[in-house]
Amino acid sequence: MSINLDKLQERLTPIAAKIGNQRFLVALRDSFIATMPVIMTGSIALLINAFLVDLPAQFGFTSITNAFQWLVDINGLIFQGSIPIVSLLFIYSLGVNVAKLYKVDTTSSGLVALASFVISIGNKAIQVIKFENSQNLKELFDGVSNAVVSGDQVTLTINNVLSGSSINARGYFTAILIGFLASIIFCKTMKRNWVIKLPDSVPPAIVKPFMSIIPGFLAMYSVGILTYVFDILTGELFIDWVYKVLQTPLLSLSQSFFAVVLIVFLNKLFWFFGLHGGNILAPVMEGVFGVAMLANLEAYQAGEAIPYLWNSGSFGAFVWFDGLALLLAILWQSQNKHYREVAKLGMAPVLFNIGEPVNYGLPVVLNPLLFIPYIIGPCLMASVAYLATVLGLVTPVTQNVTWVMPPILYGFFATAFDWKSIVLSIVCLVICTLVYVPFVKMADRTVGDYNI
Repeated sequence: MSINLDKLQERLTPIAAKIGNQRFLVALRDSFIATMPVIMTGSIALLINAFLVDLPAQFGFTSITNAFQWLVDINGLIFQGSIPIVSLLFIYSLGVNVAKLYKVDTTSSGLVALASFVISIGNKAIQVIKFENSQNLKELFDGVSNAVVSGDQVTLTINNVLSGSSINARGYFTAILIGFLASIIFCKTMKRNWVIKLPDSVPPAIVKPFMSIIPGFLAMYSVGILTYVFDILTGELFIDWVYKVLQTPLLSLSQSFFAVVLIVFLNKLFWFFGLHGGNILAPVMEGVFGVAMLANLEAYQAGEAIPYLWNSGSFGAFVWFDGLALLLAILWQSQNKHYREVAKLGMAPVLFNIGEPVNYGLPVVLNPLLFIPYIIGPCLMASVAYLATVLGLVTPVTQNVTWVMPPILYGFFATAFDWKSIVLSIVCLVICTLVYVPFVKMADRTVGDYNI
């Protein structure tokens, strides 16, 4: 088995290294991470409101909500300044991180990327309103130039406004495309030295903005021409096309059982060979499952139907605490002194989802005896949790919980206090623990009191 693992490592490590070191993927990953302070603040505000509104409502304690209505309103304002504008936050960060790759002015690059994104989403908002009674709708909206009546619905077009539906999670994929396009044009123009040059006596604080004028001009006009031509040729905004053709299909694919289990499998496979699976898969996790998480957050805040059954928070709620299962199996069945000592020392970090001490101290990394359960256990956890969510046995994850939240509590908070998530988390933990038990016993018989 060790020979096969060596061959697999030889093939896998270069691929993972290329993915992890690809500079544009690194910039994309860092841009997602950079938005976390604002996103987590908005998520905490929403979670507090769930404590004050939704949880008391389940037990009829409306007096709690009334008493803390002031805090509910403040949290609503904080939420409004975070997740609903996530595309604006992200694209500025992307412009900054691309500029870091080219070693040019980061602030100007971020601003140009942000302005280019606003250009690409157009200057009109479209609102579709459905009516239960469609009688006299045409007469009611007769003479309203920006209204189109079709059956039982009216489509309103409002010009010269920034559409709120374009700057939230719906605009993520457009932000990625436009962000790379605008910032790369800006950076390459800067590197070619197509800039306005000022005398050396001019202060640097003035020189930098002036040097960015021509690159910013070319980047923004490129996006503006693209947006205009695309609208003329297709009759729809670029952001609407991207959402329909790219974002919606990819998000739909992410909701399949195969996609969920594949992500878990790859994450654990990379980790087994000592490669940070989370970092390597970050562009996929945040670019697809992360977008689904934000869409669920917005739907929950608006009181609408939850659009996605599985998102990035679902992995944390029901899968990524598999390290706890390993330690429980060791403390329950192992007689290996080294294993038991590492399990005792590693229990505290693992309870806060910090698995590196166990992964490298036991070790799990490159340990052929633990390869099978390390892969199979989390995949089974994901399978059970996915099935339970699809069958409606547990509420989909709607809250973005900090990654250091202890297991079981993570699922409870992430599902907005669905008690059934506690049961599901325990079931997943038990399943993974039972998967580890025979291999832990095998390690006892194979290595005795010595480390592998």
